[in-house]
Amino acid sequence: MGGTDDFVTTALLSEELSRVFPSLEGTMMSSLGCARYIEQAGPQELRDRAIPALLSGERIGCAAVTEPNVGSDPTALEARTVLNGDHYVLNGSKCWISNGEISDYAVVLCRVEMGDGRGGIAALIVERERSPYEARDLPKLGLKGWCTSELVFDDCRVPRENCLTDRGPGASLQLFTKNLQRSRCRLALMALGIAQAAFEAAVDYARQRRQFGRPIGEFQLVQDMVADMATEIDAARLLTYRAVKLLNQQTLCDREVAMAKSYSTEMAVRVTSRAVQIHGAYGLSPEFLVERYFRDSRVLTIPEGTTELQKLIIGRSVLGLSAFA
Repeated sequence: MGGTDDFVTTALLSEELSRVFPSLEGTMMSSLGCARYIEQAGPQELRDRAIPALLSGERIGCAAVTEPNVGSDPTALEARTVLNGDHYVLNGSKCWISNGEISDYAVVLCRVEMGDGRGGIAALIVERERSPYEARDLPKLGLKGWCTSELVFDDCRVPRENCLTDRGPGASLQLFTKNLQRSRCRLALMALGIAQAAFEAAVDYARQRRQFGRPIGEFQLVQDMVADMATEIDAARLLTYRAVKLLNQQTLCDREVAMAKSYSTEMAVRVTSRAVQIHGAYGLSPEFLVERYFRDSRVLTIPEGTTELQKLIIGRSVLGLSAFA
């Protein structure tokens, strides 16, 4: 999906694009993630119509999971849909949805009532032209070119064939979990790209900026910061591309993806912070890109499972014990 089924190639493109324009990479990631849901589970007529438009950028997609009162636990969702004849009727709201305001297609995770006593978690593919929903922008600290939105569904009628639940019990959560791994890995790749850009900017500045008659790059404490930045970027890259390789081989790798996502995104915050420090007061000015790199990096520690959640996944894998009852 996205021009290639080779996730290694996708990863290389993702990191490099993030070095220059991470908001565009985020927009593409969210839209192509929606396309992947449709490709894997949508009805054939919808696949034929939506996927070419999403791949070309003519249409934009999003995946809507997070709610005002629900973050990392999809089993606690409050948005609900009820089967009514040939349609599901969807009610509820979603928040912090990437691409939400500009989306043409939304994959919405919600609770479902089938009308015969059965229920569970459903993934609805909602086409905005045919099943309108409201959206408003939610401004955030960084990655401002990657819109984040609140979505409101008020008696939104979705054709029954656009509901994944009809394809078997647990199918929606299984598909969500499968695609979540790629999204987490791509956030790690975005962090790598941003950190690399900040590192290069800091190195260039340290070579050119002169104080006390010499480049500041000759000062020991500046070299200490640069050494830490270079080491952390390399360590994060090795962790991330290990996860990329395992995902490309379709190998179970929850632990490796969690390590890549948590370490790389936190690494980017540390690296961009040092880049600002090396720039001094200029690092606080929007006239210098390191100011944006710092804000952008901080955003990445939250989506698709916070750093703390990733550590719980790692801890469970290491100990064989869950932190949840």
